[in-house]
Amino acid sequence: DPEYLTIDQRIHKAFQGIDFSKVLPIATGYTKGTEGIMREFDRGYSEVTFSKIAVEVKADEAVIHKEFHLSSADPNLVGIEKSIPVGYTNYNVADQLADIGMEAIHPKASKPLELNGINIRIKNTFEPDHPGTLITRDYICKESKVEIVSGTDKVTAITIYDPLMVGQVGFDYHLMEIYTRYEISYILKSTNANTITTVVWDSDISEDLLRELKSRYQMVDVKPVAIVCAIGTNIAKPGILVKAAKALSDNNINIEAMSQTITQVNMQFVINRSDYKKAIIALNDSLCVPK
Repeated sequence: DPEYLTIDQRIHKAFQGIDFSKVLPIATGYTKGTEGIMREFDRGYSEVTFSKIAVEVKADEAVIHKEFHLSSADPNLVGIEKSIPVGYTNYNVADQLADIGMEAIHPKASKPLELNGINIRIKNTFEPDHPGTLITRDYICKESKVEIVSGTDKVTAITIYDPLMVGQVGFDYHLMEIYTRYEISYILKSTNANTITTVVWDSDISEDLLRELKSRYQMVDVKPVAIVCAIGTNIAKPGILVKAAKALSDNNINIEAMSQTITQVNMQFVINRSDYKKAIIALNDSLCVPK
């Protein structure tokens, strides 16, 4: 019954038997399915349809047209002349961008493409002759450098302090249990012997959450902040972190917390919310704009 097909089944049925050497199909972004595409994927539903079609037809490359290039920084913040097209990057970097809300492509659309070995090309609609930026699984920049500076000023830092945390196994596990119940996925987590700072979206903060945290831990500090990130496929080089920190320091921006994993793809800095635009400009000028 065509009324009771899943989205995948409907796409498979629609594209079955088409000879792409003779036919150029045009498909709608909306796809009817039993799971409900708007309910399941919200505003990113058209990119999810696009992704599923690419997987179904075994595309070599999936091309997405955007208002701007995938660039070193937001042109609305740094200016178009200092917003440098990236050119090449990988899915790991795309994941980092999605985590802070700067989506090259909706995460639920990119994962099927990545798992099926399909490259994504992000192009600027207004520069059709420009090759855009190619996102692949394995790309690593030959030069060790920051490719993208991004972030958000719509986040809150929640800091838990408790002297009983020292040496206690599973202390942060209980905090994560609370976050799980409130369906919160944190963006950054930074810890020391007796303190845990997590950065979450402003929209995740609720009175019930804060009441539960304050009833459980000795001290809970909640502060609206911004997070800025220096991201690249190859930033595992001595001096890049120093250069980023110096760029912030030179502009009188204090780093309130930071995080970087051993994979060294994303350096995250928590800063005062009022410094957000200044920090993006400073990091882009220092790390991305050719001298």
